[in-house]
Amino acid sequence: MRQLHLRALIGAVFALSNVVRWKPDSNIAAVRWDTDKLSATSNEGGNDLKQPQRRQHKVFGFQELLRLRNSSSTMLIPAAAHEKDDAEVIWSTKTAVVPDHLLPLAIESMYKRLKRNQKIKPDQNPTEQGMKETLLNFTQEELNAIDPEWQIFILEISDNGLGIWPYWYMLHEMAPLLGWNRINYVTRSTQNGKDMKSWVLKMLKEQSPNLTFDGFFGKPINFTSLSVDVLGKGCRSIQRLILGARDDIVDAIDEYMKENHPSAYEEASNKAIDMEDKSFLLSQAIAELPRPTDVRTFWNSSVCNTNCVFRNYVAEIVEYIPQRHPDAGIQVNTDVVGFIHRAGRQRVHPDFISGIASTKVIVLAQRDNWEGHFRLCEALVSGALVMTDPQVYFPHGLIDGENIVIYNSWLDLELKILYYLDPKNEEERIKIGQRGREVALTHHRTWQQAERLFLNDMKYRNDYGLSNKPW
Repeated sequence: MRQLHLRALIGAVFALSNVVRWKPDSNIAAVRWDTDKLSATSNEGGNDLKQPQRRQHKVFGFQELLRLRNSSSTMLIPAAAHEKDDAEVIWSTKTAVVPDHLLPLAIESMYKRLKRNQKIKPDQNPTEQGMKETLLNFTQEELNAIDPEWQIFILEISDNGLGIWPYWYMLHEMAPLLGWNRINYVTRSTQNGKDMKSWVLKMLKEQSPNLTFDGFFGKPINFTSLSVDVLGKGCRSIQRLILGARDDIVDAIDEYMKENHPSAYEEASNKAIDMEDKSFLLSQAIAELPRPTDVRTFWNSSVCNTNCVFRNYVAEIVEYIPQRHPDAGIQVNTDVVGFIHRAGRQRVHPDFISGIASTKVIVLAQRDNWEGHFRLCEALVSGALVMTDPQVYFPHGLIDGENIVIYNSWLDLELKILYYLDPKNEEERIKIGQRGREVALTHHRTWQQAERLFLNDMKYRNDYGLSNKPW
């Protein structure tokens, strides 16, 4: 978006910002956020001998998304390749590899299970087509009854959203051979109709900085309608996947504290019962770090050119705040730091870690047509106050004004930045940043999401409006 459009609106924003004064709504967090953090002495699997032992489950993952190797999960452990056909092993994969990888393996596995349960006669070296023909002779009830704890989770993380193909494939290709009651579809997309580019164009046309995002950021997908033809026929459940807090980002922030703030790191380490507890106990010290940069976006138009009109425009809004409010002395930075694009999802650059750890307010903006990105949880675990545009469904536990701040227009964003950078509101800003980090660490680590999905945690069942049948 050309900068002259933005400059044309500077006067309007400046005038409005001197008339409208935003302050947090005292009723905005009527339902208080609770970390629900479990320690070794809690009732959940702690020192109470009356609590039943929760057994471990093995997970076989190929092209794995929810990584469990070397994770802190006590409930889920990776299964070796030779264990994949065991009766109670859970399978996990990405939608993108379903045709070429999942189904042939699953057909072979089901054939072995039928032989093990003496449902078919041993056959030496059957072809894939021969195994398919054998499986098609069984009813859904018979297939579902074979090793019922063998559950298959198909994880859809693409930006393309929901379409007809996954449902058709489960209903017509997978369920007839494997039984519908073991197939679980997990989607990142829970909204349709998002069009933030149109918001930008309308705002420029009307020159209205207080034009809200209402009607532009999407609406919930009607899973009830979708599930009529799928649940109980093609799959067992449809569930929500979020892009959570990456383990390597969390570990890199811990290492940053160890190197740059050793006393705080040592204090947390001495109190912690394990590595996860140490990261959690570091939250207050991380939130209270000296943060010389006031506001950062960590992106600009030089690196984002696909569905990025809104995201890039927000970066320009942030970039010009010092010009609109010269007396505020606000330091902003919209530079890109560290690795970008796919490389940034595989590795962690130390400059990125030092950048998020030295910023008071991190402003996020999602792409024009879909919601959800890694940046949300990456920013939250930094301990900075995170400001973001709305989502139809936020990750579990995030509450506006409590552990995150949601802006709903250009003017709203600017007023909230000015409010939280006011020295009088520093304590409030720090607390929101601390609680944001805590909720990300408590609920949104990769292995936590795996436990939630694979172990059928009912606590999260209704968070995203999905149509699930309890196991």
